[in-house]
Amino acid sequence: MQQIEIPPLDVWDCLFERREKPFPDDHIIFKSPSGEVRTYSDIRSQALSFGANLQSQWGWRKGDILLVFAPNDIDIPALFWGCHWAGGVVSPVNPTYTADDLKYQLSDTGAKSLVVHTSLLDTAIAAAKRVHFPVAHMLVVGPDSPEAELQHVESMLGGGAPGTTRPKIDAAVDVAFLVYSSGTTGRPKGAKITHTNLVAQLIIQGHVDGARINWRHDRFLAFLPTYHIFGLVCLVHFPLLMGIETTVLEKFSVKSFLHNIQTESITHIYVAPPVVLYLAKDPAMTREQLSSLRMVTSGGAPLAPDLIRAVYDRLKIPVRQGFGLTESTAASHMQRWDRWDQALGSSGPPFPQVETKFIDEQGNPVSKGEGELCLRGPTIFPGYQNNPDATAQSITSGGWFKTGDIGFEDEEGNLFITDRLKDLIKFKGFQIHPTEIESILHEHPLVHDAAVIGLVVQKIASEVPVAYVVLGKTDKPTKQVAEELVAYVDGKLAPHKRLRGGIIPIGEIPKSASGKILKRTLKARAEGVDQGKAIGATIYEDRSSKL
Repeated sequence: MQQIEIPPLDVWDCLFERREKPFPDDHIIFKSPSGEVRTYSDIRSQALSFGANLQSQWGWRKGDILLVFAPNDIDIPALFWGCHWAGGVVSPVNPTYTADDLKYQLSDTGAKSLVVHTSLLDTAIAAAKRVHFPVAHMLVVGPDSPEAELQHVESMLGGGAPGTTRPKIDAAVDVAFLVYSSGTTGRPKGAKITHTNLVAQLIIQGHVDGARINWRHDRFLAFLPTYHIFGLVCLVHFPLLMGIETTVLEKFSVKSFLHNIQTESITHIYVAPPVVLYLAKDPAMTREQLSSLRMVTSGGAPLAPDLIRAVYDRLKIPVRQGFGLTESTAASHMQRWDRWDQALGSSGPPFPQVETKFIDEQGNPVSKGEGELCLRGPTIFPGYQNNPDATAQSITSGGWFKTGDIGFEDEEGNLFITDRLKDLIKFKGFQIHPTEIESILHEHPLVHDAAVIGLVVQKIASEVPVAYVVLGKTDKPTKQVAEELVAYVDGKLAPHKRLRGGIIPIGEIPKSASGKILKRTLKARAEGVDQGKAIGATIYEDRSSKL
């Protein structure tokens, strides 16, 4: 295994106290579509001020937790790093969350403060009231707040605070980020990402891609959500480490995507599979418009080899694939730039210093054939927030993290993922746990039993949730009831969790002798005899320009 020296640094020292930084302080790192820019110097100055004022104004102490509830924005990263300067922990929040979703993360983290974008204030205030979180502990970012009693972040970004000092950080132990993702229990779990985890990921990724990416001529386009570990690492931290000018979009649309690639001469993008589908099939995507693009890196869900070939045949743009999880601090595997067209369908070899092995259901090593992928190395998280049982189930005594993904490696070490032990549904890079939807369906008086599965829809290159439902007695037509159930679920969940695949009525949910739902049986039915029978499906059409 190739060894790379991982310096014993915390995130702040790694990014802002480097002796050898190849780019100047006035180099632009983040840029908005409107033309606003943030240089390296701007970001460092804002982060220092924010961290110092957290201490002087808010009494911030080492280990205090800051939730950040906002869409992608060029001013958010400085808040992350200012919190780190003050010894704090950052927990990013999905900006599409409902008040109930946010309430859970507020409660589970025990956050001391919440940074909230003005567009999300109503949701944040509703969540705060439900857990008795002091509204006065909110900091507002974005356009001026209509709430007079709320303090705007701008007031904490100018100047320093006398008498403030950085606390000592134990990089291997102290947590930098609490990143929440769905888990096997259906309840979101906060993965503890230590300073060493993140620094190791950045140093290793820089080693792997450094020879191919240069601050003088490369440009990134950021539209992946930066609260997610993929965007957080590759589109927030990595650009600052490497000095790559990055244009930040709040979200993806075909129009903004094409416009910014052309006007900003974007050379490299990190994407989820649905964007690869656009590149392969959307007539609006032409080689002339995308002439500056040198590489596409896809993650979040497996890509079909035919899709990768289609993009290259149409546009002559290479697409490489990676694999990773929140618990592995983003990518653990990545196809290399010069080998993207080899072992198509794989996620490439592991990153340096990431060990892999495969085990059977009894935990025994699998030398040939498929098994559950296990990972070990400096990027692997130490455990979950307030969830020792989940930690014990996921991490062995030998330090191996059991991913729940089934796959194998070829003779050259390329990873192929073939299935998941977990029932997680991956919709365009978002994780959806079926039990969350099932529990809501069970609340409805006309639902006798329910099981939710994920089905791949090729036209959007993603899975969508589909519900098999045993209906109770009613005089209403089945179609009407099914449509009511879809609306009922949609009204209680964040947008990415909606029941886009619709409802399939069934007489009985197939279960094992122990009562476990036989979801593979249901998937086979949905792909076979029940194909096309779903009622109330709201799957995006190909012509949609929104993710």
